[in-house]
Amino acid sequence: MKKIDSILRCFIVAVLTIMPLVFHAEPNTSMKMEVPKNVKDMAKHVDKVQFSATPQILEEVGNKIVVTIEVMFPPKYFDKKTVMNVTPVLVYDAGQTDLPAMNFIGEKVEGQGVVISHDNGGTYSYTTTIKYNDKMANSVLMVEPIIYTYKNKVHPDRASIKTKEDFALCDAMLLAEGVITTAKNVDKSLMRVAYVKPSDERVVNHEISDIYFNVNSDNINWNVPLNQVAQNKEALQKMTAHIADGWEIQNITITGWASPEGPVQYNVTLSDNRADMVDTFVKKRLAALAGQKGTKVSYSNVNDVKITCVGNGPDWNGLMEAVKKSNIKDKQMIINTLSVQTEQQRVAQLNKYIKQYPELEKTILPSLRHVVIDVNTVEPKMTSDQMVAKASDTPSDLTCNQLIVAASMVKDLKHKEKIYVNAVQTYPDCCGLYCNAGAVAIEQGNTKHAKKMLQQALQINDLLAEAYNNLGIVAVMENNYDAAASYFNQAQSLGLNTDYNMGVVHIDKGNYGQAVQLMSKNNPNCDYNIALAQTLDKKYTLAEETATCLQENGQTLYLQAVIAARTKNVEKALKHLGKAIKSDVKMKEKAKKDKEFAVMKNDPVFMALVQ
Repeated sequence: MKKIDSILRCFIVAVLTIMPLVFHAEPNTSMKMEVPKNVKDMAKHVDKVQFSATPQILEEVGNKIVVTIEVMFPPKYFDKKTVMNVTPVLVYDAGQTDLPAMNFIGEKVEGQGVVISHDNGGTYSYTTTIKYNDKMANSVLMVEPIIYTYKNKVHPDRASIKTKEDFALCDAMLLAEGVITTAKNVDKSLMRVAYVKPSDERVVNHEISDIYFNVNSDNINWNVPLNQVAQNKEALQKMTAHIADGWEIQNITITGWASPEGPVQYNVTLSDNRADMVDTFVKKRLAALAGQKGTKVSYSNVNDVKITCVGNGPDWNGLMEAVKKSNIKDKQMIINTLSVQTEQQRVAQLNKYIKQYPELEKTILPSLRHVVIDVNTVEPKMTSDQMVAKASDTPSDLTCNQLIVAASMVKDLKHKEKIYVNAVQTYPDCCGLYCNAGAVAIEQGNTKHAKKMLQQALQINDLLAEAYNNLGIVAVMENNYDAAASYFNQAQSLGLNTDYNMGVVHIDKGNYGQAVQLMSKNNPNCDYNIALAQTLDKKYTLAEETATCLQENGQTLYLQAVIAARTKNVEKALKHLGKAIKSDVKMKEKAKKDKEFAVMKNDPVFMALVQ
C-alpha cells in the first residue's frame, strides 16, 4: 500500500467511514510499468475475490484488537505463475499499522506462500492481534492487494515488490470500520481511596509519685529528707496537674510499704496505716481542686473517684533491687543469702547486715518506707468544633491521632488538605498523616502530590496497606495498570480489601468476568463501573438492572444507551442517548464517533441527535 500522507489519510478515514462496509475496486490504472496480461486479468477481476474481517467493527479488549482476516478465491481465478501480496493496514488520523502480510501463490510458483488452485480456488484466514492505542479509535482496516508475475522469487513485502517487479496495484478495499472502545469508559474517580483510620483509644496519662516516712512512723512528715528531694516534690505536684486541667480520672492506686528490718506483722500493719494516711491526703487534695473557683475537674464529689488503697507489708523486692544497684562490696552475697531464707530468718539476717553494712540503714532502708501513688487519667473529650479549630490553627495542641480524627470530621477537601499540610509539618514521623494527605490529593486530582505524600508514608512505615492501595490508584490515573495491580496486591496482602480497585485493573486487561466478580464483592451493586463491566461481559440483563438504579447523568444515561444498542433496542437506545446529550453536551460528539451506535447511524433520530 502506498504511504498515505496525513491529509490523504484523514480523507480516506472520513470517506470510508460513510461508505458500505465491504466493497471492491477496479485495478489501479496509474501503473507506470508494463504489466503482464495474467497480472492485469487478475487485477481486473479482483472483485470476485472476497476479502473480509471479523469482527467488521473492531473492538479494543485488554488494550488489544483481535481480528481475523479471511480471503476466498473463486475457481478459475488464480493464475498459476502469479503472486498476490495482501497486507491489511489499519489507517487512522495519526498514522497506520500494518498487519502481517499474506502471500498467495499460483501452482507453478516456488517459494513461501499459500498455494491457491487455479481450478478450485481456495480459502485462507488468519487471526492477528494489534496493540491498541487511543489514536486508533476512529480508524479503518483496509487492504490493497498487489499482484505480480513470479520470476524466481516470492518477495516478503510490498516495498520489495514495488522496486523489483512489474505489478498491478488494486484499489484499497474496506474490511472493517472503527473500533469499539467502551472499556475505556471506566470512571476512575469511583476507585476506593483508603484513609488511615484514627485509633479509638483516648490519650492516657500515667503519673507516679511517692511519699516517704520516718522509721516506724505512719505520719506524713514533709521534712523527711526524701520528701525534700526536688524530683520527688515535682512528681507529687504533677500527680494532680492533669486532673486540674480536666482530665478524667480512670483510677488512683495507693500502695503502702515498710522497710523489712522489723517484725513481719508489725510491718504489715504499718504499711496499711501509711496507705490510709496517704489516702486521706489524696482525697483532701482532690476535694480542694473541686472546690476551686472555675475548676475544670471531671468529678463533683471525691467519693465518685475510684481509689484503691492497700498495704503490702515489708518491701523485700525493693530491698533486693536497691542492694543490687548499690556500691556495697558484698552485695551479691547479701542478695543470695536473703533469697534462700524464710521470712523470720531473713529479718534476723538483715538486722545483722545493717550493723555490718551501714549503707543499708543510711541510703537503702529509708527509700523503702514509702507509699506509692499511681494516678491514671484520660484526656477529656473535645467537641468536633474544638478539635477542628485546633487542627486548623494550633495543630501542636493535638496528637497525631487527634489530627486524623479532626480531618475526618471535615468534608471540604480544601479544608481537609490544609489540616494535613499543617499536620505533617507538626508530626513529620506520622505515616498516617502523609498517607491521608495523599488520599486527599487523589480526590482533588493532584496525582503528582499524592504520589509524593504516599511514598513519604511508606518511607516511615513500609507495611502501610492504605498507602499501597492509594499508590495503586495513582498508577491507574497514570495508565500504569501493571504497577497498579502490584500495589493493590501488596495492600491486599497487608489486610486491606482492594477487590473493587483490582476490578478496574481487570477491566483494562479485558478480564470482564473477573472484574464483575471482584467489584461486586462487598460492594453495593448500584455502581457505574460494575454496570460497565457487566456490559463488557455481555451480561446485558444484569447490566441494565445495575444501570437503572444509578443516578441519572450524562455518563450513566450514555451507558444505558450502549446497553440498549447492544441488545438491538433502538428505540430505548435513542431515548437514553437523547437524555444523556441533554444532561451533558459532550456526549453528542462522543456518540457521533462511537461504533456502539453503528446500527443506528442512518436513523434520522440518531442523526438529528448528533448534529
